[in-house]
This record gives sequence, C-alpha cells and structure tokens, in this order.
Amino acid sequence: MKTNIKDLEGKPVTVTDLDKAIEQCRDCIDSPYKMPSGHTIGENYAYMLKQLLELQAKDTTSE
Repeated sequence: MKTNIKDLEGKPVTVTDLDKAIEQCRDCIDSPYKMPSGHTIGENYAYMLKQLLELQAKDTTSE
C-alpha cells in the first residue's frame, strides 16, 4: 500500500509500509528537538501517527 499523508508543515510524506510508519512514529513521538516551524519533532510524529492510525482503521474495516 502506497499512500500520502502530510506533516505539520503541510509537506507530503509518502508511506509505503503502514506498519513500519506507525512504528517509527511511536518510536519518535517523545523527541523534544525543534523543527524550523517551532514545533517539536515529537509533535510532528504525533500528528502523522494520528493520520496513520486512521488509515489503518479504515484498511481494517474494508477487509
């Protein structure tokens, strides 16, 4: 499955492996480092994780 989500800055992020993307977001969600936008990397991953979990739920219900 290949799909696109967006990060907090509105940039597209291509996802080719939903499970690995969810795992990466969960691993990085506590990062305190700042992005140029002023948000933390953790906030960015939390934002993307929400989108990924919605995709996962949608994928599960369509099976």
